[in-house]
Amino acid sequence: SSRGKERKSRKSIFGNNPGRLSPGESAALAKASGKGPFDVVRQTWEDPCCPYNSPASLSAIIRTPKCYHISSLNENAAKRLCRRYSQKLIQHTTCQLLRTYPAATRIDSSNPHPLIFWLHGVQLVALNYQTDDLPLQLNAAMFEANGGCGYVLKPPVLWDKNCSMYQQFCPLERDLDNKEPAIYSLTIVSGQNVCPSNSTGSPCIEIDVLGMPLDSCHFRTKPIHRNTLNPMWNEQFLFRVHFEDLVFLRFAVVENNSSAVTAQRIIPLKALKRGYRHVQLHNLHNEALEISSLFINSRRMEESPSGNALPASVLFSMGERKAAVTYKVTIHGIPGPEPFTVFNVSGGTTAAQLLHQLLATTKGTESCAADYFLMEEKSFISKEKSECRKPPFQRVIGPEEGLVQLLNSWFPEEGYVGRIIFKTREENLNERNLFQEAKEDAAISSEDDSFFVQVHDVSPEQPRTVIKAPRFSTAQDVIQQTLCKAKYSYSILSNPNPSDYVLLEEVTKEPANKKSSTSKPSQRILSDQECVFQAQSKWKGAGKFILKLKEQVQAARDDKRKGISFTSELKKLTKSSKQYRGFISPPLQVLPDSPQSKDERSACGLTFSDIME
Repeated sequence: SSRGKERKSRKSIFGNNPGRLSPGESAALAKASGKGPFDVVRQTWEDPCCPYNSPASLSAIIRTPKCYHISSLNENAAKRLCRRYSQKLIQHTTCQLLRTYPAATRIDSSNPHPLIFWLHGVQLVALNYQTDDLPLQLNAAMFEANGGCGYVLKPPVLWDKNCSMYQQFCPLERDLDNKEPAIYSLTIVSGQNVCPSNSTGSPCIEIDVLGMPLDSCHFRTKPIHRNTLNPMWNEQFLFRVHFEDLVFLRFAVVENNSSAVTAQRIIPLKALKRGYRHVQLHNLHNEALEISSLFINSRRMEESPSGNALPASVLFSMGERKAAVTYKVTIHGIPGPEPFTVFNVSGGTTAAQLLHQLLATTKGTESCAADYFLMEEKSFISKEKSECRKPPFQRVIGPEEGLVQLLNSWFPEEGYVGRIIFKTREENLNERNLFQEAKEDAAISSEDDSFFVQVHDVSPEQPRTVIKAPRFSTAQDVIQQTLCKAKYSYSILSNPNPSDYVLLEEVTKEPANKKSSTSKPSQRILSDQECVFQAQSKWKGAGKFILKLKEQVQAARDDKRKGISFTSELKKLTKSSKQYRGFISPPLQVLPDSPQSKDERSACGLTFSDIME
């Protein structure tokens, strides 16, 4: 049947027909006694005792015994090889060219994901260029680094015998023991015109880390409501990467309401520059959008290896290639006009080597190298203004300590910023003495418990002042300290004696009823020997201390007493006149816009009754 012929032709990809042998292939493989050609193929892969189970056995199966031969595989057949014989397929592609193409069942001209084939060393991955989908965008990002011309060299682990993981790498493994991954920090800060066709959308950013299954992950930011011109996210994501050579970052701008992708960009992780960068966005046809971009911040870190674990970046790269990579290190405190100097170091540069390089290039450091050293300083960042600032952490860097490993061990996400400082032995000794003195002063000051008090209405030039006083200070002590600190004006010069002043306490209690928004403040005068700290600690609302002259307080008391006596006399006269005449005066109609006090109303009533009489 036609289905049987198709099955035979599909199997012929993995085995040879006895009637049609490839050039240079031995006929003994096909003429095995009692077995068909496909049984021989199965024996070659699975029987370890078979004489044909050699590194070239896969070449015999897919009919490429010569180095100048190339094989073309259906995507389904290539996926089966990747799943079943992952390491042997990588070994085969070190000396043979291999090509895959989309399956015939893709009637919609869709494309397979090419990353799984690249991870196994397949050199040519054919795609349907008439469909602008994710695999085609990923293919464009793969060859974007070299301008879309020539070829891209495979990672060293797939072809270099000097690599530590050569012939031991399996891309589909879910667990890599004794391999510490690199940690990447990615912050999506903001965007600029992220949806060119929709100015009222609610955009969010989806980040996909595309790599081997162990490294792949997905993130999503919160949507920004109705702002596509300049949305602000400020969201940070952390992810781990083992195999950094074939990892891609995909940024997709998604409209939150319709889930439609309006812009995208795929960048190889190794091509993404560290720090704050603008990433230009592309449309769905992978054409650049000139005014659409994302503002991001990226950083690479490495965890310090624990136990027998080694960094994965060392295992998956060549020693020569890693030594050729240069890093930039900033050193602070070097003598000269600049506050810092940048040096280029390699991955294996130690602190002693950098110190010798620094002394050779810096003027004014002709002394012995033993007189200088490098110090690591971590300055803690306080998130809130009210939070007490911690002193920086400092330690001397060992001579054999690697600088690149030190830089990768800093985690600013934990709330500190690190730097390397150039120091001399004498400076370090002086700083230690100053630190010890400051520590002793702080211990002495901590023994003396004190508090802060604010005094209002000190003088016209200085409406308020804040003083620090011991907790056992009395009102007269606070008044004396306030007058000494205040700026002298005419009022203070005319009354310099602290005994002529008093402290007026004014406390506004919180309203008991929620409907009453205002509450009257209560005032009282502190006695001269009353403890101010105890009075301040009893406040249950907003309170303050006001500096007053005793003459002013006495005058205010006299005025208040006169007002009370005058009001009481008016009330008595009003009652006596009503009882004597037996005449009830009609109530006065007062307009609501002109409110009057009770005393004024009683006075008006008395005048009206006298007139009626």
